[in-house]
Amino acid sequence: MKTSAQTSFLQYSLYSERWILLTSFLGILLLFPIKGHSQESYPIQSNPHGDMEQPMLPPPGIIGVALHLTAERIGDPAGLFIRATHPAGPGARAGLAHGQEILAVDGQPVKGKTYREVVAIIRGEIGKSVTLTVRTFSNVKEVKIIRVSEDMLSEEKHT
Repeated sequence: MKTSAQTSFLQYSLYSERWILLTSFLGILLLFPIKGHSQESYPIQSNPHGDMEQPMLPPPGIIGVALHLTAERIGDPAGLFIRATHPAGPGARAGLAHGQEILAVDGQPVKGKTYREVVAIIRGEIGKSVTLTVRTFSNVKEVKIIRVSEDMLSEEKHT
C-alpha cells in the first residue's frame, strides 16, 4: 500500500513531466519568434477538420506570450494559462503575466476549443488588436493588445 507521501510524489512527478513537455512546445511556438520567417515561408499544414482546399497557415502577428494548457487531474477540465511573456512584447506591456488564465479571446470563450484554435484566434494580422479576457489573481479583466511581427520582437531581443 502506498503512503500519502508516495502518492503525492507520483502525482507531482507526472504533472511535472507533462508541464515540461507542454511548456517547451508552447514556448517555442509563441514566445520566441524565428528571425527572418514570414507568412509565406511556413509550410502548409493540414486543416484539423480535414478540409485541404483551405490549408491552415499560422497568422503572422504575435503578442509575445507562451501559453500553458493544464488540468489538475486526468479527465479534469483544462485551463489555458500564461506561462511566460516576452519582456519587450505587447502582451507584457499590456499587463499580461505568468499565471493569469485566459478565459476568452475577442469575446469568444476558449472553453471547448482546441489549443490550435485558440492560438489561431490570438495570432492574427500585424497591427490589428486582439482582446483577451483574463483571470488575474484578484479579478477578471479585458486586455486589448496590438499584434506585432516576429521580426520586431527578435530585433528588440537582440538590441
